[in-house]
Amino acid sequence: MATQQIVVPKYAHTPGLTRLAYSVDGTALLTVGSNRLIRKFTVDSEDEPYSIEHHENDILEVASSRTHFATCSEDGTASLFSMTTNEMESMLVRQSLPIRDITFSPDGQWVAVAGDETTVKLVNSTDITRIITPPAHRQGVKHVAFHPNGALLATSSVDGAIRIFSISSEEPQLVKTIEGLSPPVELSDETCTKVAWHPDGHGFATQNKTRDIITISRGNWSIERSFASGHMGPINDFAWSPNGAYIATAGSDGKILIWDTQTQNIINKYSYKNALCVQWHPNQNSLSFTTNQGQMYTLPNIIPAELDPPFGRTIYPAPLINDPDARAAVKLGEITGDDTTGFGKPYARLPLGSDHEHEYGISEIEERNWIDDDDGAGYIPDLVEDNGSIDSPGRKRGHSFADDFASNKRRFESVIKKMQHEAFQPGSTPWKNGRRYLSLNSVGYIWTVEQDMHNTVTVSFFDRGLNREYHFTDHFLYDKASLTEHAALFANYGGDGQNGRVFFREHGSLQDSWDLTFHEESIACKDLACLSHSRQQQLWYCSSKGYVRMFNLQGSPIRIYRQSMNSVVCCASWQDFVMIVRNQGDGSGGLVYSIENVKYDETFQKNDVVDVPFDSRLTSLFFSEDGDPCIYDSDGVLLVLMHWRSPLQAKPLGVVQSKFQCIILKGGEKHPYIPLPISSELDIKIPIYPDTSKLKADAKEGSKLQPDSLELEEQYLRDKISDFRILIRRKKFIWIWIRIRITKLAWILS
Repeated sequence: MATQQIVVPKYAHTPGLTRLAYSVDGTALLTVGSNRLIRKFTVDSEDEPYSIEHHENDILEVASSRTHFATCSEDGTASLFSMTTNEMESMLVRQSLPIRDITFSPDGQWVAVAGDETTVKLVNSTDITRIITPPAHRQGVKHVAFHPNGALLATSSVDGAIRIFSISSEEPQLVKTIEGLSPPVELSDETCTKVAWHPDGHGFATQNKTRDIITISRGNWSIERSFASGHMGPINDFAWSPNGAYIATAGSDGKILIWDTQTQNIINKYSYKNALCVQWHPNQNSLSFTTNQGQMYTLPNIIPAELDPPFGRTIYPAPLINDPDARAAVKLGEITGDDTTGFGKPYARLPLGSDHEHEYGISEIEERNWIDDDDGAGYIPDLVEDNGSIDSPGRKRGHSFADDFASNKRRFESVIKKMQHEAFQPGSTPWKNGRRYLSLNSVGYIWTVEQDMHNTVTVSFFDRGLNREYHFTDHFLYDKASLTEHAALFANYGGDGQNGRVFFREHGSLQDSWDLTFHEESIACKDLACLSHSRQQQLWYCSSKGYVRMFNLQGSPIRIYRQSMNSVVCCASWQDFVMIVRNQGDGSGGLVYSIENVKYDETFQKNDVVDVPFDSRLTSLFFSEDGDPCIYDSDGVLLVLMHWRSPLQAKPLGVVQSKFQCIILKGGEKHPYIPLPISSELDIKIPIYPDTSKLKADAKEGSKLQPDSLELEEQYLRDKISDFRILIRRKKFIWIWIRIRITKLAWILS
């Protein structure tokens, strides 16, 4: 990689969101920013830019066509300007909410605008009364992009949904919806979730939840290639080079990377903080970008001389796996209709060996050759001399590309399924010697004993003065339970043609108890994942299909809804709040969670990532005594979610009065046995230093780390953050990281 060039920035705007766009011919560079100015720079000139003052609030985006440029603003307006005279010609859109993205169709006849409203508007640039409105998203739209031939429109919503519309007629048709791929963001976030169509039109790039750029095939909408492990944080913007041979990415980690699209390797790296928007020059070897400090940089000679230039009349193929057109470059005229012959080196042929071959030890050709036409039935055509090409008619072609995709898809789905977290009921244990715990928390425990035709269930309490222990015969073989000071909740999913059942029982009285039967055919009741109830008013029944059913304590249904298409892993509740943890759904093996106030139908957190390492697993989920969500993982780390409620309503941390209640297990056991051992209370420590006894031993040997000083440091932190108020800030909530220092495995009393 080349040594980083020293480039002097141009201070285009005041600090804040700053965007840029080149004119189509590359002679002008337009920038917009938070000082409400449009600035038009002449490329390769040191003259002062031409300034236009028009909008009443921050300008959020700028786009250009051959004859015009357009801007959109936080004041809810989008305006069209002449590229020649710089005069405003028309106001395209005026609405009450901010407009955050604007772009021209390839022919410049239509302008698409998107923003905080859930609908995207397509406005004719010559007749602004002609407006096309595709079907609305569920939430605000952050980005919009035209396909290179102008027949498709891609929109990206803040909830991570991508929608592809056909706009070949006045009535847009939804072609594809892709959910769970891009991360959910706020409308004002700098993180980019846009769709960037490759210049050849065969696919597009977008950012996934693991902060990588991935390519999606237009043919089957599958994930094809990945530009991975380049950035350590979210990506703020990315752009294909004009000929599609390279892609530039700008990350929040202070890096700008240039990738080769054929190999997905980094060929150049630059360090610039706060980069927001990147744009390639249409016909020069340079790249311009802006920062959130209002600066604009232009990097010359961005691609080394020994490599193909980033521009030219030849379009290089999109980085797709099964694209039959990926063997040769595509002439620009095939996309634009321009029959002018161009120049540019043809893209190197892709090697026959692929990622598929390296992973499974079999080439794509060998996989397609598994059928022999030994009976001459003719179901394998074109058996002629092999010329070495993957698409040669000499190859036996028992499988088509569609067959290969189906085979790879089955393998992919199998891998994804293995990476999914299995659903579990917090506080429960597996069967051992015919016994198991259905629920175990700080109130008490419910355990069951397997009999010949039924089970015997016992409900016990740590505070014997609160409630008396009781037993009952379980003919329905309940496999999940939830326990509070007020009542116990039991459930099972029948399966095999049997109906499921929920049983609610108040402690000390059977008069107010009730039960419900769920029919096995009901999709909203299939595959019970977990259940929970609070001592206030509600109980929750979550299925692995993503459905949530809510009842009051009298058994009357209140709500049924599908929170997400991803499967539920576990849930917990406290008063009117419920926290539901789900699989992330993108194959990463991660977890996401949502917290809702069901009484007021208010969502506090939605689809935020659960901070459990990839090689660990979530083992318990519960609310603390003061109503703070807690998770406990297989590494023995307790995480407490703080400040997730409305401002000024957060309460001090206390699992149980700043103590961690658990059962100490001996002899390598992973689950508590029956009868239940005595519970223990452990001090919660902030993980800033190792074990004190080891420190004291090291201190005697001359170590510079003094245990007394580190204990004082921890005490200072406790006082400073007011009972562990802050360690890691993330948006409007805070995770507190606490490591439990014990030598034996602890089973948490959730």
